Amino acid sequence: MSDRLIQGMAANGDFRILAAQTTTTVETAREILDLSPVAADALGRALTGSVLLARLLDKDVRNQRVTLRFDGNGPLGLLIAEANVSGDARGYVSNPVPEDASIDVPRAIGQGMLTVVRGTPPVGRPYTSQMMLEGGGIAQELTRYLARSEQISSAVLLGVLNRREGVAASGGIIIQAFPHATEESRRIIEERIQSTPPLSTLIEKIPIEAVVAKVFEGLNYKQLDERFNVPVNYRCTCSRERAIAPLALFSPDELKEMVEEGGSEVVCQFCGRKYNFTREDLLALNASPDA
Repeated sequence: MSDRLIQGMAANGDFRILAAQTTTTVETAREILDLSPVAADALGRALTGSVLLARLLDKDVRNQRVTLRFDGNGPLGLLIAEANVSGDARGYVSNPVPEDASIDVPRAIGQGMLTVVRGTPPVGRPYTSQMMLEGGGIAQELTRYLARSEQISSAVLLGVLNRREGVAASGGIIIQAFPHATEESRRIIEERIQSTPPLSTLIEKIPIEAVVAKVFEGLNYKQLDERFNVPVNYRCTCSRERAIAPLALFSPDELKEMVEEGGSEVVCQFCGRKYNFTREDLLALNASPDA
C-alpha cells in the first residue's frame, strides 16, 4: 500500500494520534541519495518525524513546512529532513556512507544542535527553534523538542527496518495528550508505549492502520475518517529558478571565472537533479539593472 499519514483519537478523546507509513518514501531517498543502511535509518526516521510534525501545522495555510537540521559531531555530519503539510518530503545527509557500517543512529548523528524551522515559503517569517542534541536518538530528540519548545506533552515513536535489498519498513507515531487528559490515562498510555514492539517490525507485516489499532488496543482508539488521510511522497521542490538564485551571490570576479569556463552546473543536494547554466545565463546575473 502507498505511504500515508492517518489520524485518530485514543482514551476517550484524551489523546491525539498521528501515524505515518513512509516505507516507499524512505526507500526512494535511499536510492536517490545512495545511502548506507545507517544513513537510511537516520534519514528515514528524520523524514518520518518531519512529515508528522508538519501535519501539526495549520492545514488551511498552503505551503507550510517543517525543516529538521541535525548538526551533530557524528560521522553522518549534517542531516536535513523537510516536509510540508501535503505530505511531500525530502532530505539530505552530508556523509551518506560512514566508514563504520555497524554504528547505530545515535552515534552516527552524535551530539550537537537540532534546529527546527517552521514557515510558509516564499512568504511569511519562519519560526526557528534550537536545542542541544543529547545523543538519545531522533525520536527522543523530537519528543524533547515538542515538550520544551512547543509546550506539548507528546511521545514520538519512529522506526526503520533495513534489509539486504533496501528499506523494508519505515514509519512513526506521535501521541499528544490534550490538557484534559487524566493522570490515569497518561499512565496507561506510557505503559503501552513502553511495551510496544519495534514499530518497523509491525509496519513490515501489517498496514499502518492495523499497527496503530494494535498499539492502542483496548484504549478506545478511533481513526478519523479516511478523508483526513494524507499521501506521503519523496518529492523535491527544486527548480531551475531556485538553482540559479545562489549563483547571484557570487562576486563579479567569480562569475567571470565561471563564464570563462563556459558555464556552470548546479546539482540539487536533495534529489541529485542537475541544472546547467550557459555563459549567457551567468552574464545576465552580472548585468546591471540598466544594461
